[in-house]
Amino acid sequence: MLLAIDRAFEGITLLLKYFAAALLLAVALLITLDVTMRFFFNQPIIGIAEIVSNGIVIIAFLQLGYSVRIRSMLRSDFLLSRLGLGGKITVEVVTCMLSILFFGLIAWASWSPMMRSIEIGEFIGHASFQMPTWPLRVTIVGCSLLAIANYALLALRALILRDTGENDETAQVAV
Repeated sequence: MLLAIDRAFEGITLLLKYFAAALLLAVALLITLDVTMRFFFNQPIIGIAEIVSNGIVIIAFLQLGYSVRIRSMLRSDFLLSRLGLGGKITVEVVTCMLSILFFGLIAWASWSPMMRSIEIGEFIGHASFQMPTWPLRVTIVGCSLLAIANYALLALRALILRDTGENDETAQVAV
């Protein structure tokens, strides 16, 4: 059952990773188009600053789940290599619990602003271009919750399967 749930979350994180890559490409193309329009026609694209600034945050949070799954979030292999299996499992579980707390606080602190932005139809920008803030806020909360779920799965894998991700290709998400 744990492996089935793990596989489902793997699919979700891969989908979000690919969506983030597509958004990154779109942002890069928009920046290129804006620079070209400014250079050749002295006509910038209205709202590009808002799109890029929000897009970068969305891209970062969309890739968060994948980063957690491949265990690339602040991990010191030097320290872990000196521990036995029991120590590695303990460090893995404690790290996962602290990370759950951290992303739980992010989700909790972001919940009210997200709900408020949806309720009132909050926008950023100026009179000529307004961009809704709810996609950004929903992404932050949703991807923080996904990170929590992924850390919980990693902790369970460490406790039940004794999987600490060291020298294990299955710890890396298959692409």
